[in-house]
Amino acid sequence: MGNTIAVSVLAAEPLREVGITAMLEWLPELSVRPFSTDVPSDVVVADLSSLVVQTLGPLRKASQKHGSVAVIVTDGGAADPDAMFEAGVVTVLHVTEATQDHLQSAIRNAAAMDSLGVVVTRDDLIDQIRRLATITGGDPARPVLSEREITVLRHLAAGLETNEIMKAMNVSERTLKYILWCIMSRLSLRNRVHAVAFAIRAGLI
Repeated sequence: MGNTIAVSVLAAEPLREVGITAMLEWLPELSVRPFSTDVPSDVVVADLSSLVVQTLGPLRKASQKHGSVAVIVTDGGAADPDAMFEAGVVTVLHVTEATQDHLQSAIRNAAAMDSLGVVVTRDDLIDQIRRLATITGGDPARPVLSEREITVLRHLAAGLETNEIMKAMNVSERTLKYILWCIMSRLSLRNRVHAVAFAIRAGLI
């Protein structure tokens, strides 16, 4: 992959596909095209608000055939972590979070996973899916973080180093790296300092 990220868009409903494509296609770092299992993409952005089987099946095929990873946009109604894991899903965004900036950030981070040493497990996806349950019916303008994400931000705000956070939370370096990656990816944040400042301003910690 060069400087341009190859992105394909998959949605069961044509209007959703057009909407997501329109948000992304003018961004110079992205090369956006319709989804096809025959054409490799670095990242697939998939709308999972309906017809889950028809969406996850092709995603799984693209992941197995080309190694594509997926950013899912969902209303939270259908979330099967095992099926998502097999389909190469790395990031799950609620429809209310799927702004242009957040999608761009999620795509950028998904494409850079290997270089960042980030590995996504089923448990990681389960944590993302649990977070979705707290968004439904809430204030769409207020970012929602999981308990683990809030705990990490609190430790960062208290000035703890990576090893100290790992010990306090009893997590591995890989898990901590993944939690931070999720926060940065979903909220379009640049670094740990930016993440703490954002969380304080948003009243999250």
